[in-house]
Amino acid sequence: MDETASQRGRCISYGAGPHVKDHLPPDVRAQVERREELQGRLLCEVLVRVYEHAANPSVQFPADAALGVETDSAEIAAAVARAQAALASWR
Repeated sequence: MDETASQRGRCISYGAGPHVKDHLPPDVRAQVERREELQGRLLCEVLVRVYEHAANPSVQFPADAALGVETDSAEIAAAVARAQAALASWR
């Protein structure tokens, strides 16, 4: 399969905090930081485990996520809908 540079970089992420990208060359670090700025803040993580006969979806709220368990359920549902739309166009 022929991938573009933007497709290859989709799965790379770096945690929050100082010095997590220090090992990257300056041009790569700048590219990662530009992509992060365009994406905006992390809202939540939507995880779907798929089994042979079932699926188990969940929403997780890492420490650096903008949403949390106290967030209005409509905001969480909107984030999940965005994840669903992204997954529909995943390929």
